[in-house]
Amino acid sequence: MASEAPAFSVVADVVIVKGKTPASDSTWLSFPDGTARREAVNVINDLPHLVVESVFRLDGGLWGTRAARQFQALRLVTDAASEEYALAKTSVKALLNRWRDGPDTPAGVRERLRGSGPDPAELASRLTDEQIRVAAAGVRRLYREWAALPVGGTLRVTWPLHDSWLRLL
Repeated sequence: MASEAPAFSVVADVVIVKGKTPASDSTWLSFPDGTARREAVNVINDLPHLVVESVFRLDGGLWGTRAARQFQALRLVTDAASEEYALAKTSVKALLNRWRDGPDTPAGVRERLRGSGPDPAELASRLTDEQIRVAAAGVRRLYREWAALPVGGTLRVTWPLHDSWLRLL
């Protein structure tokens, strides 16, 4: 993946265990300092965030805020944090294109981002075609891997996704 941004270092190992139902899936984040905690995750909605936020280098989105929250204490939400989270959510929606709003091409993703406000438009101007293609391929890969798991099976990834994982796409 060609990017001018420096590579993220691994912030958390992520283990998602497939339950009998989506409500019984369990997710653990473990950190370099040896701590670990369970997180509530909606796998079908949250796996695309893992990929898009990693590839687009959005560390203030769903997974970045999960990983940064070292303790389950009350956390005040600032305008900056909510703007970063909103940008990540908009980016996932633009990539997934569930409403079939234009083509599923890099140009289509950029157009959906540009139509979503100034921050998404600025992101659209920074993204390369390769980043958009890698993100789309990564989402498809994680969905396939998740669907193939039996009940009790585990999906192991990192936050952010390690560049070696992304290069396999």
